This record gives sequence, C-alpha cells and structure tokens, in this order.
Amino acid sequence: MADAGPLLVAVTDDRLLARPDFLARLEGILAAGCPAVWLRSRALGGRDLLALARAVRAACDRHGAELWIGDRADVAALAGADAVQLPEGGLSIAGARRAVGPALAVGRSVHSSAAATAAAREGADRIVAGTIFPSASHPDREPAGPVLLREIRAALGDLRPSLYAIGGIDRGRAEAAIHAGADGVAVIGAIWDSDDPPAEARALLDALRREVP
Repeated sequence: MADAGPLLVAVTDDRLLARPDFLARLEGILAAGCPAVWLRSRALGGRDLLALARAVRAACDRHGAELWIGDRADVAALAGADAVQLPEGGLSIAGARRAVGPALAVGRSVHSSAAATAAAREGADRIVAGTIFPSASHPDREPAGPVLLREIRAALGDLRPSLYAIGGIDRGRAEAAIHAGADGVAVIGAIWDSDDPPAEARALLDALRREVP
C-alpha cells in the first residue's frame, strides 16, 4: 500500500464550520482519538480558510492527528497540512505535488472505478470514493453502495493507494465499507451531528479496529 493513512477521517462542511462551537466540538473529537480531520469548505475564501486551517492544525497537533485540506493545495502548503484532497475534476495530482512538495500526501475524490484507476495511475496516495450510502449532505445523489468499493479495489489491481469510503457512513456501514475493500472511512454527520461527538468517534474507531488487522 502506498500510504496506510488513518482509519477514520472527520470531514467538515460549511454548515458545521458556521457553528459557533465548531472548534470546541473539534477539540472533543480529537481528544477522543479521531486520527484525522478533513477541512472542507466551498464558502470560505482563501484568507479565511487559511486562518481556520491554522487553528485546526494547532488542534490536530495537540492530539497527534492529521489535517487534510480539501481542494486548496496552496492553503494545505501554507497551513502545514498533512494532505490535500482534490475533487474529481480538480487540479492534477502532479500540479498539486508541485504546490505542496513531497512531504504532503495527495488524494483524489472519485465517483467511479474509472476515475479511481486514473487517479492511481497519476500517483494519488489516497482515493476517497462516494457517495456510498444515502447521505444527508448529498440528498440528491444516488448512493453507489459498497459495490463501488469492490469495483474500485478490483480495478486498481497492483496499484495500492489507500481507499476511503464516504457518504452516509455510520458504525454499521463503516464495517460494511471495510468488508467491501475500503482501508478507512470519511465521516460527516454520524460524528458531528451526534449528541455526543467524542463518544461517536470512539465507537466508530472501535468498529473499524475490529475489522482491520
């Protein structure tokens, strides 16, 4: 495998970032052992995103967690992130590597096995595939189901970037994603919208560790 990566990634969206208690909730999730945060925003401009990324970086450092930045390779480099996660139609893997240097992982989000294979051949360290299950964050998107993970794993062959599932992931579905070939999961609602986000993060990690040797 090119990059083992964390088992669980807590993913943000603009709704979550707008919460006044976002950083406090983040701190709780990280203290509970969540190994990575994917900071993702469509609304924030570069300067505001960078300021937030630096605050999240500091929180991740306090707890030994990874920081992924969605789409913005420039922000990832300036914030000292561990990875940049590119959308399917975004910057090339080579272009992102030029922007972030060799130390950062570069990932691609995909919706098909063909896109996953293309990303792997470009040299992506990580592939995030979705939407796997029905998702509140993408209610209009037809879920592909775990079959997409199995198709991607088969299509990749000897190419071994880490494969993550996203979309409607909760404890039971996390186990199903691992059984279908994922190396880890990226989660939004099941963690952030829980009545007890730290407890949910711990429960998800426990479920994942039971499935991954």
